[in-house]
Amino acid sequence: MSLFSATDQKHVLDTIQNLDPGMIYATYVGVWGTIRQQDLNSAGQLASKLRQLLPQTILGGGVNESVSLSIPAQTLMCGGQLGTKTFAPAAMIDPKQRVLGDTAWLDLANPVARDYYVCVGMELIDRGYTLIGFPEHENVIAHASSKPEAVKTFVSLLETLRHYGTEKGERIYFSGDPATDDTIKEIDFYYVPSRFYHLTFAQKYQNKIPRPGIGVGYSYSLSPARVQDVLAAAPRNAHVFFYVDNWDANQDDLRRFMELDPSNRRYLLTTSAQTAHKYGAYFIPPMLHCVDCIPAKVVGDKCEIRPDGKTEYDAVTCGDIPAIKETFTTQE
Repeated sequence: MSLFSATDQKHVLDTIQNLDPGMIYATYVGVWGTIRQQDLNSAGQLASKLRQLLPQTILGGGVNESVSLSIPAQTLMCGGQLGTKTFAPAAMIDPKQRVLGDTAWLDLANPVARDYYVCVGMELIDRGYTLIGFPEHENVIAHASSKPEAVKTFVSLLETLRHYGTEKGERIYFSGDPATDDTIKEIDFYYVPSRFYHLTFAQKYQNKIPRPGIGVGYSYSLSPARVQDVLAAAPRNAHVFFYVDNWDANQDDLRRFMELDPSNRRYLLTTSAQTAHKYGAYFIPPMLHCVDCIPAKVVGDKCEIRPDGKTEYDAVTCGDIPAIKETFTTQE
């Protein structure tokens, strides 16, 4: 679920309580390419609400993989031995790295970037998140100024965070990507984009399904090939979760998800869960997703256009809770 939404989230929290999931992964990055102290404070408020409703549920949150070079330095209250620390974007990247827009990969061979990862991880643990996600950590390692140093850094920061959690009486889990032999054994969960129908890369996983006479006449679903390829790269003891990703409004998962009518959107949810379960993986249904990331002109269901004209997927408002319950039942 997405933390940042101008709408009241009480209806979503009440619904989550009734769904009673074993794990919730909450995204909360307030500004692209950074995590601010106010974002972490808001994440803590959400965790408190969720913990009251679902005391046994594992709560997850992530550390961003890139940093926007146009933002000011961020001061974070890290905890542990780091204390309060200020992080300047330019100090956490490899200056030789090619910049995408105004963002660059964090350089995990850089001690400042390592401290940033540890700092955000500690803040998440302090706020009740025991599953710490490292999105795109494979790409972070690949783009580091020194890949061997980045691998060592990643393993050491996981050890640091596990120890920090143990001191607080918490078992800490980690999510990431299939990256290197050294890091792969440290990962408990894999969060993997579904890639329903990409036009640039991942074309081998395109899975558009004709449904003549039903809504827009087609749907999408998680590809069996996608599931099998990811499972082949993951260690046997890791849980693999496919989610609805968003980074390109023209082709990524959220675009495909929101261009559908209600019937075909629910078909995507339920059949994706069936495919994941068939091969021993999981499909995560979204509850709230990304305000104004998809243009209103392409959405297939008016429930995805808010009163203020912005777009947002809200599972409760869009009436998808029965389909989400079905995904849970399928994957038990």
